[in-house]
Amino acid sequence: MFVDRIDGIDAKEVKRVFKELITAYMNPAYGSMSKRDFDILLFMKLQDLKIIEKDPDLYDIVSNLKVTRAKARNLLYEAKMRNSSEEMLNKELRELLSTPIFFKENDKIAIEISNPLLSDHLRWKLKRLGYITDGSFSAELIKLSEEAYITIFEDMIPNESRKKITEALVKCGAREELGFKGILSSILKKLSGRIVGRAGDELVDGIFKYLDPLISGKLKEISSVYKDFFVEP
Repeated sequence: MFVDRIDGIDAKEVKRVFKELITAYMNPAYGSMSKRDFDILLFMKLQDLKIIEKDPDLYDIVSNLKVTRAKARNLLYEAKMRNSSEEMLNKELRELLSTPIFFKENDKIAIEISNPLLSDHLRWKLKRLGYITDGSFSAELIKLSEEAYITIFEDMIPNESRKKITEALVKCGAREELGFKGILSSILKKLSGRIVGRAGDELVDGIFKYLDPLISGKLKEISSVYKDFFVEP
């Protein structure tokens, strides 16, 4: 059972978390905390004990806590809001932008996000940049146009780093006149053609290998990974 996971946790750790739970519940007085706030607090303490993961799949919360999907999303949203800074959200967003999902139709690109707060963070950034998102298919799957994806990808890289990244790609054979956005567009088109027939971890790793060095500004990795990338067969 779900609660049996407590048996495998060090007693000192359980005692520490339980003390924190009681201390928070007693502030400012016993019974003053609302049920909603207590539910959120307890959820966060279950995460502290690793009974629930920090970035769980929503279905894991639904099945283990016996709550609705809406309740699970709300618990995760509130927990993330209390524990996440904008810097942390941006770091997580960079990781997700490194593993996009390509669609054959209409040049659509999707980002799968289980963290509802991060989903709102992405939508806010895109709206600020002048783009809207499509989440009609699934709340966890956000569809973007290729232009919107490239724009948010570029926005996550500081200007000075972007210049160095572009120079590194040009040294590897990319066309300088295209600029960063144009080069990234050509990279995405080439990657989408390469992933046909791949699945699972192989698919994710194949995309991450090329996009993570760009959004993270890893110049040495760019020089290595893109060495023969732009060479026409």
